Amino acid sequence: MKQNKLVFFLVFLLGASVLATFPAHAQSPIDGQSWTLGWATDMDSTYIVEMDLDWDAEGEVIAYVENNRMAQLELDLSYEFDSWVPFLFSGPETISVSANGNDTFTIKFTSIGDEDTREYNPDNISTLTVTAEEKVGDTSTSTQELEGDIGVPRIFDLRPSVTLPEETLHAGSWIDLSVQLVNNGNARDAVKDATVQFRSCPHLSMQGLDELANTLVDTTNAQNGKDVSVSLRLEASESQPNRVCEVTLSLTSEGDDASRSTTFELEVMAVEVSDAPQETTPINEEGDTNALSQESNSLPWIGGIELLMLMGLASLRKNLN
Repeated sequence: MKQNKLVFFLVFLLGASVLATFPAHAQSPIDGQSWTLGWATDMDSTYIVEMDLDWDAEGEVIAYVENNRMAQLELDLSYEFDSWVPFLFSGPETISVSANGNDTFTIKFTSIGDEDTREYNPDNISTLTVTAEEKVGDTSTSTQELEGDIGVPRIFDLRPSVTLPEETLHAGSWIDLSVQLVNNGNARDAVKDATVQFRSCPHLSMQGLDELANTLVDTTNAQNGKDVSVSLRLEASESQPNRVCEVTLSLTSEGDDASRSTTFELEVMAVEVSDAPQETTPINEEGDTNALSQESNSLPWIGGIELLMLMGLASLRKNLN
């Protein structure tokens, strides 16, 4: 009899322990650790959204949800950046993951079509937070967050802009050109090299190009950047003929090692030469310009003296006779 009571007591304890643990097992389907939110895209470093010179943005990152439950998982999704970003972003508002399933969802980045995009410094990094929330009715039962750093590329567009003076360039003289170093990119740049080419005008030269190397140029009309203006001297030799010259000024960017240029035409006036004929005086072999006239005039003079002497001798003889 005592043995029956002992067996009954042990069965009772076993049943009680099973009942005690059942509620815990019943709660496991909504346990936050039974599903995982993570990145499918490598986000160990900053993800860079593609962007071109027209400030069109394009890119996407992929996240996943792994469901370890024996039932389907329903989540609400939301997205938030910790600062203003120069692009639009979008992703699904909800996701359903089957039991013991693993599904992904995509967050896309597109252009805002606004030149104010240049105001976003590429040195800035914005953090994207993805929130996945499970709800039962209006009550949140479990929530997970996922963070990733998003940035934009450095875009370089350094080029010259030339303002011609009002005065005319004459052969044997020079004029000063006003040149603006324009940075249409979104990051500070510098001049790596500056060159000039003259078409059909080999007698022209430009002074001051060497001094442009290593000149820093802030973003023009963006991010509080300041314009950089320089003066270059254009010289024409005395042998330069009348001609309209084509001049191409190029700048090589230190940022992307690309060369960009501007071309302009400039008329150069030659030195005026007088076409009026000049009077010349014949020169004899000894270089005496008066010898010929003196010699030609002396012959009649010498003949006159001789004539007078002959007439005097004739008159004397007549008187003697």
